[in-house]
Amino acid sequence: MAHVGAVPIFADQTRQLIDSATELQPHNWQPANVAAEKLFRCIESLRDIDELLVSAKRSKNPVKRRRKLKILLTPLHSLAEDIRTLLNDLECNPDSYSRLPSGTRGLLPHMRSQLLRNVAIGSGGLLSTARNKISAHIDKDLSPEEMRELLALAEPAQVGLWLHACVSVISDLIKLPVFFWSCDAGRENAVRILFCEPFVVTMGIGADGKVSSLLDIHLIPKPPRYDVLKLLMKVVSSSKWMFGPNDQRIAEFIEDAPETPWAKSLDWLPHLGPSPSDVKLPPRPSVRPNAFRDGGRTLLIPTNVSFFVKPRIRPTT
Repeated sequence: MAHVGAVPIFADQTRQLIDSATELQPHNWQPANVAAEKLFRCIESLRDIDELLVSAKRSKNPVKRRRKLKILLTPLHSLAEDIRTLLNDLECNPDSYSRLPSGTRGLLPHMRSQLLRNVAIGSGGLLSTARNKISAHIDKDLSPEEMRELLALAEPAQVGLWLHACVSVISDLIKLPVFFWSCDAGRENAVRILFCEPFVVTMGIGADGKVSSLLDIHLIPKPPRYDVLKLLMKVVSSSKWMFGPNDQRIAEFIEDAPETPWAKSLDWLPHLGPSPSDVKLPPRPSVRPNAFRDGGRTLLIPTNVSFFVKPRIRPTT
């Protein structure tokens, strides 16, 4: 058995990301910092979208499919707005920004610009207009013919393209080691948090409400972001019916090869709309969720987390 000092490392149970539509499951992963909370909002919208896509896919009635598509505009709009909020947090929140690997910070504004260029949210955007006037509620000033015309503009392939643009950005962002997750510690006066894959640490809480000790360490069998990836793949699979044979879409997911660009959405999204301005993007090396490093050791708890205890574990060779 491996140890950190006198503390043994145990094998952890398999956990899933918490689902707001199920009964409370304390053993599952919950967001433990602002970035994870904002990512979780995206996850909830994706779950709603997938349910609607599956239901529409099963229907052979074109009218019922179109009505499902109309309903889908609301969670899709929420998804796009939540991705923009997450990108803003990664750029502007010092707590999130400080954890970004070198070489990633300068790309976030380009990712946001490309998302907004290719997903029609904001004032006058088709997705926002359709969501506000015929999906989230029915605009009292629209005639039936105007409703029909607006819905016709949001055709399945167009809506699917907005969705896949959102998926491409999230699939990039989950590569970044900025998301913390927590689960039930199984004991009183303790917290259990995943700061650094694959270690989840349990810390004792003193009478003053602050962390006072390291209680145990568990090795997780799969990271929470794997559940996000599976959901993204499921959404893409469920949306195939929206596209014709020549429509642009995500066809498959491929693991990043070493030393290849990590921000794949920047390579894909420009083809969906007007090309970017004359901004020259810097090289984009592959970024993986590497452990927090300090003097050749791996930090179980990052140095910029305001805890008293900051144990380290030597990497195995």
